[in-house]
Amino acid sequence: MRKLFIFFLFLPHIGYSQDFKNAFKVSVSAAATKIYAVQHEYRFTDHLSFNHTLFYRPKSGIPFGTQLDKLAKSRGLGITGVDFKYIYVNEAKIGVKGYSPELRYYFGKKRSKAFLGGFAQFERYDTDLPAQLSVQYQSNIVEIKAPVNFDIRTFSGGILIGKQFWFGNKVSLDFVLFGPHFGKASKVYAKVQDSLLERLNSMDQDYLKNKVIERFRLSETYYDVSVAGDKAEIINKQRVPYLGIRGGGLNLGINF
Repeated sequence: MRKLFIFFLFLPHIGYSQDFKNAFKVSVSAAATKIYAVQHEYRFTDHLSFNHTLFYRPKSGIPFGTQLDKLAKSRGLGITGVDFKYIYVNEAKIGVKGYSPELRYYFGKKRSKAFLGGFAQFERYDTDLPAQLSVQYQSNIVEIKAPVNFDIRTFSGGILIGKQFWFGNKVSLDFVLFGPHFGKASKVYAKVQDSLLERLNSMDQDYLKNKVIERFRLSETYYDVSVAGDKAEIINKQRVPYLGIRGGGLNLGINF
């Protein structure tokens, strides 16, 4: 993975023509998504370029939370392998930072061109996701709602479809239409802390562990669950399949 990263860093400087152009771009859709992105494009020819993108989203609520919560509860198990019935996506706070190298091909002879890109993506998520847990304490079953903190690190690859528009000689606008990407999560760590958990005996801890696996339908092939002290933790045992989607992005560029 490190060799691949170094390759992407140095690819723009290999075999360029003297007619290349550079572009510096910023995301103008950040007001809606809160994802702040900067991009450098290095153009080999009129049709081929290479892009570096750095992006960051401070931990905050997500747009369309109610709609995403409904989608997760109806389709989440089939897509992610996790049951979202007791997870409140509409109350999630999601932060992410990452890097994406992309090799892009522009179609046609007009100044404004459609493009197809192949990209890799490296992401780290810091997320608080409220969930409802079933806890046994002193022979009573108690339902508690607590924020679960996730630390997730992923790497993936995919294709990107969009169009670049030009305004004069120096200003361009990239519209990213759709970009599915597939890969693996190398780290999935989830932790919930609550003072009640510290008072559980070993039988109560086993009950909570089994309920977490049952309620969220966690695959024991991929995940270990532990309860100790005031914490319940989930950690992956192997790389977990990961699916992401990019789309609806607008990047304003200055070319030089």
